[in-house]
Amino acid sequence: MPDFSVKQHDIVKAAIAQFAQFGLSATTMEGISKAANVSKRTLYKHFPTKDALFDTVVAQLIERITPLTAIQFIPHYQFDTQLKHLAMSALELLNDEDYLTLSRIVIIESMRSKKQADSLHQRFIDCEKAMLQWFKDASNTDCLGSISPEFAAGFFWGALKKLSYWDQAISWKAPLDEAALNELVEQVCNIFCNGVTQGQ
Repeated sequence: MPDFSVKQHDIVKAAIAQFAQFGLSATTMEGISKAANVSKRTLYKHFPTKDALFDTVVAQLIERITPLTAIQFIPHYQFDTQLKHLAMSALELLNDEDYLTLSRIVIIESMRSKKQADSLHQRFIDCEKAMLQWFKDASNTDCLGSISPEFAAGFFWGALKKLSYWDQAISWKAPLDEAALNELVEQVCNIFCNGVTQGQ
């Protein structure tokens, strides 16, 4: 996040809570100012529109994803070890309550209109490319056998989200504990590696 003042942090925190409870369209700047305990003049000074606040929420979500996208595939290093590290890093993010709150807001708003969905897709496209790049680099060193990096990435990220994230994001189930996270990493990575081996 940018170098925000205490008041700006309070405003963004209040906006996130309001967006999460009411949605973007039903949230008002007056409601945000009251929740943040700041005057409307102060609110508009820092964030002239509700959309500007929503953009800040999206930026926060991207900021949380960035460390995951920065993980690079290392050639000639154990593939399964790297895959497990990638999986655990992803699950730690997907199980983070702040990430869940931010992502719920963004998902709901992307479903309200195609225009909003297209706009958000453009904001997240670099994250998607980076998450695919790991598998492209693995493929370039023959670690994926005959499996395409696009399919491998889709299977890997899809499995982690299906078995962890969506139950929490949609059904509000409790986050997985450490033992469950470790077991999920082992199972997903073992199935993935066994599939790659059979495809070679």
